[in-house]
Order: sequence, then structure tokens, then C-alpha cells
Amino acid sequence: MARSDTLRRELATLGDKKAGFAKVVGAQEKIAAGAREAARKKRDQARRSNSASSARTALAAAEREEKKAAAAEAKAAKARKDMATADKSIAAKTASLRAAEAAEQKSADSARRRDDTRRRREDITHARAVATASAPLPQIRYIEVRPPRPEPLRVLYLTANPDAVETTVTSPDGSVVEQGTWLRVDQEVRQVKQGLRGSKYRDLVVVEHAPAATFSDLLDGLNDHRPHIVHFSGHADTLGVWMENEAGESDGHDVEFTLLARLLGATDEPPRLVVLNACESIEGADALLQTVPLVIGMSDTIDDTAAIVFARSFYAALASAQSVATALEQAKVQMLAASMLDADQVDNSALPTMRARDDVDPTTVVLVTPSDVAP
Repeated sequence: MARSDTLRRELATLGDKKAGFAKVVGAQEKIAAGAREAARKKRDQARRSNSASSARTALAAAEREEKKAAAAEAKAAKARKDMATADKSIAAKTASLRAAEAAEQKSADSARRRDDTRRRREDITHARAVATASAPLPQIRYIEVRPPRPEPLRVLYLTANPDAVETTVTSPDGSVVEQGTWLRVDQEVRQVKQGLRGSKYRDLVVVEHAPAATFSDLLDGLNDHRPHIVHFSGHADTLGVWMENEAGESDGHDVEFTLLARLLGATDEPPRLVVLNACESIEGADALLQTVPLVIGMSDTIDDTAAIVFARSFYAALASAQSVATALEQAKVQMLAASMLDADQVDNSALPTMRARDDVDPTTVVLVTPSDVAP
């Protein structure tokens, strides 16, 4: 049930209580007025009486009426105080209702925009699929795997979440309403760096993080850092990744795998490995393998927690001088452990997949080679 519905019910209850207090005020004021008038008459009667006994009786009756009036006035005062409290509560609840309605409207608008964006992306994906089905893969650049140099492993870590929408509304009564959808990509990067700090050869891995990454950020990162690994965390589909656009709009920028492969090859030192920590991203392996020797991606959807566990475990293993194949296997085991399921209970589509060129053996590819370990 929406918060606004709850607030409307609470307001209706407060309105009923206020009406009840108003009735009490009216009734008690009427009783008090009657008692005051009766006391006045009894005191007049006592003054006119020639009998001391009759006068005392009339005065006693007047005092009883005045006590009755005082009690009624006290009840009316309490009811008026309760009305004032109810008015304050009604004002606060009304403000909270307006805030909740505004937040719900923003959430509905955001959901509508996301639905529109998703439909546009589905239309674009369908059109691309039709075009791609009849077009051969472009021949880009087929690089060789060179032996590792005695230098730190450079990782260009791109994160993007262009459809993230978050709204926080604080009501006068102190309640907070948060609406939004977002990927915890920043948390993923923090976990990766924390995992590296505990690795044996942590000083031999350098992570360059590019948040809210655009296509231009990727190009700049390739030129500035000459990364051995290009890692992308965010959204993807079977035809490409979804990066931020240059204007920062929520529609994002669809980057096809063929274009991504071409960009990765447009450098004197292309990366050795591309990691796509995004849903259905392994579909881009055929295109990317024309430029890079190794590609790791997801064949199905992946949730935030699984993506974080995978990334942290994978890079921690690489930083311990494990091969790419071993690091991936360790990450899979950690994902299974985090899911609290047996290996035979998990569909392999929920785990990352590696694709390699025919001439590359991932079990022999070690990207971190310390000086005390022979290549």
C-alpha cells in the first residue's frame, strides 16, 4: 500500500477525532452556561430570602451549580486542547501527504521514463539484430598476446548507470521517502580496491576508475593509461553496452560491441583482457575477440551482489599472480559461496563466462608477474 493511502486514512481518523472533540466542547459549554445561570438564580434567591435557613439552602445549591459549571468548563478546555493537538497533527499529516504524493508522482514519472527508454532500446536492439544478422563481422585487428612485462597491471575500470534516478523527500514530521533505481557500481569499485589491499602483490595492480563513463572517457583512458584490462560495469544487452552520454541524460548512449572492438583496437597497445560485468554481455565476445585475446562476460542477468562478489574475487586472485583462468574460477566459487547454494543448484548462465581466441590458453595467461616469480 502506498504511503499516501496510509496518510489519507490517518487524516480521516484525525478529522473524526476533531469532530468528536468539537461536539464535547459544544455540549460542555452548554452545561456550563446552564449551571452558571442556575447558580446566579440561587444566589438571587438567597439574597431575597427572609429566612436564614432558606438562604443557606439556596447558597449551597448555587455552589453545587458553580462546581458543575467549573467541571464542564474544564472538560471543554481539555477538548479544545485536544482539538488544537489534532489540528497540528492534521497539518503535519497534510504536509506529509503532499510530500508523499509528490514523491510517488516523481517515482511514477521515472518509471514511465524508464519504460519509454526500455521500449526505445528494445526497438533499437531489434533493428540492430536484423541488420547484424545479415552483416559479416568486420575485420578489425588481430593482435598477438605478448609476454608480460615487469610493470604494474593497469586496469581501466569504467562504471556507468545512466538510468539511475533517486529522489529523497523529507516530510515535516521527520519521515523520509526515497525512490529510485540504481546499480551499486561505486560500491563494486570500493570492494575491488579493498580486495586488492589484501592481495600478495597489491602494489603491482593499478586501478583507474572512470565513474559515469562516456565513450570519450574510454578513449581518453586508453590513451592516458594504456590499460592491460578494460573493465565495464553497468547495463548491457546482446548488441552492446550502455554508457553515459556526454550530456548526462538518463537515456544513456548505446555502444555496439563492433564499435567497442574497433575503439579498443585503435591504439598501439590494445588491452589483453576485456571484462564486461553486465547482463548478457558475453554476446559481444565474437566481435571483441577480433581485437583482444580474452573476453569475460555474462550470458544472462546478474544482480548487484553477485557482480560485486565476482569483481572483488577476480582481481584479488589476479593480484596474487594467478592466471586469468584460475582467477575466474576462484571468482565463480566465491559467487557460489555467497549464494549459499550448491554448485549443482546453480545454472551456469548465472556465472561469468570466458571466451578466448583459438591461439590463447587462459590457463597460461598471467597478468601480474612479480620480479621474484619467473614468467
